[in-house]
Amino acid sequence: MPVDVRGLRCFLAVAASGSISRAAEVLHLAQPALSLQIKHLEEALGVALFTRSHKGVVPTAAGQRFESHAREILKRLDLACEDVRDLVTDPEGRVAIGLPQSMAKILTVPLVRETIRRWPKVRLQVIELSTGYIPSHLLSGHIDIGLTFQAGSGSGLLFDHVVDEDLVLVAAPGRLGAGRGRAAPGAHGAHGASGEPLAGTVRLRDLRRYPMILPAGEHGLRALIDGYLRTHEVELDVLAEVNAIPELIALAAAGVGCTILSYASVHAEVRNGWLSAARISHPAVSRPVYLCRSATMPLSIAASAVLDLLGEIVAAQIADGSWPARVGSAAR
Repeated sequence: MPVDVRGLRCFLAVAASGSISRAAEVLHLAQPALSLQIKHLEEALGVALFTRSHKGVVPTAAGQRFESHAREILKRLDLACEDVRDLVTDPEGRVAIGLPQSMAKILTVPLVRETIRRWPKVRLQVIELSTGYIPSHLLSGHIDIGLTFQAGSGSGLLFDHVVDEDLVLVAAPGRLGAGRGRAAPGAHGAHGASGEPLAGTVRLRDLRRYPMILPAGEHGLRALIDGYLRTHEVELDVLAEVNAIPELIALAAAGVGCTILSYASVHAEVRNGWLSAARISHPAVSRPVYLCRSATMPLSIAASAVLDLLGEIVAAQIADGSWPARVGSAAR
């Protein structure tokens, strides 16, 4: 008996639920009918796909390998159907984009608002993820598009360098300068890409003077910071490690400690006088931002439209200063 689409969908439902009875409920099938589908699939393949027990079912080694193939086959089939069915001018379907916290803060509102306005049939999902998880979510098909701070080679992904962001030292209001709109005493006036004043500059080696609260070691931002520190043999006084960007901002604003974030993450708070920030110099510390997608899985019409929209929004925000950053090599 040949393997068919219905059998693949039944198999994935059982693998996801760990129970034939629960999968039958999800699929609105009678349990005997679902069990027969799995039996026919195992006979067609000549292997056992599940280990059965009184607790439920667990994919065998063969089942685990077959699961990844089944997901890719159904994903490609769905894309093929969508490409034939949808008009380019009226795309529809699910589009999932994975954004780090700092990027989500900048991009979510304009991206969601404009997607709804242009393409009401597109079901946009914006998912906040640590950058370390975005490549695996792309490869598994859980998201279609992602933004990361590192580009991997030979990873099955395509990376486009779209933005460079300056990192700044962040502290409570007045901690790094005399207040909003004025540079720190003795420092040269520094401005973000949007023309908003920063509280002067702080040399990289002088960061050791400030008590720090930073993301933990596995966080992409922390890995970037640590790379600069190792290269220039600087050791910081780290009081605590907190991964969430909003909490890092709140802790800095409360004067608990200083932190290091992209200027884009805090420029609104600096402008409003809720934080002070100083550019890091000697050397300047910046991070690249990459737009990434699968190198082997084609984007749907809807995902391609959202991808183009994302590029439009990034370019517009950099041009009008709402995203204080520089255009990356892929966008020049």
